[in-house]
Amino acid sequence: PTFSDDGERVAAEVRLDICEYTLAENAVPWGNTFGCIWEPTYRNGSCRLVAPVRVDGSWTIAENGEPIWKSRFMQMWNQRLSPDGSRIAAVATTSFGKWSVVVDDKLWKSTFNNLVLPPVFSPDGARVAATVRNDGRWGLAVDDRPWSETYDMVWDPVFSPDGSRVAVKVERDGRYAVAVDGRPWSPWFDMMWDPIFSADGTRMLVRVVEDGHFVRHVVDVATGFGG
Repeated sequence: PTFSDDGERVAAEVRLDICEYTLAENAVPWGNTFGCIWEPTYRNGSCRLVAPVRVDGSWTIAENGEPIWKSRFMQMWNQRLSPDGSRIAAVATTSFGKWSVVVDDKLWKSTFNNLVLPPVFSPDGARVAATVRNDGRWGLAVDDRPWSETYDMVWDPVFSPDGSRVAVKVERDGRYAVAVDGRPWSPWFDMMWDPIFSADGTRMLVRVVEDGHFVRHVVDVATGFGG
């Protein structure tokens, strides 16, 4: 079940028959039915429900029971809304083994043959990033541009408050680092938590374990650990 922001409404996927699915909100189902449906999302501060739905064998996004995107996909899920609720991004594929991100009904050109994790919007809603896996290697794609560096593991991306920079925790050979705007910072650590930008975006809090000690580094974003 998914609750609205004010807690007054709750929605859930429901199955009405062997091939009929819909959403029910406060026990009242949508008027339309679909071949399948995934987890819904409320638009921020509203009672409008958004969910991936299957129509005539393919997938698209519906809102309050009506498809709102023209494009159709082989699969679609993990939709995410921008902070103000005006934009929608989701994980989708047009053919087997070609995963990508679709933003406001526009599919990225970049595809990945293993998986794409749920997309992340920048605070202003202008940019979208997603952790991806291709040929067994993890990476990050930002605004349809995959980073050239790949890793053994990549966590969820973190945008700076103004959306101009992207940072992410990465792992390689059992060691951890912060990668910023496509490049990993040195040094690498025994363990690390997700980076946190300061309110003005000029500094970053990096919490790590090094030489058996828990350490907090406050780093200048412009210079990294070399500053």
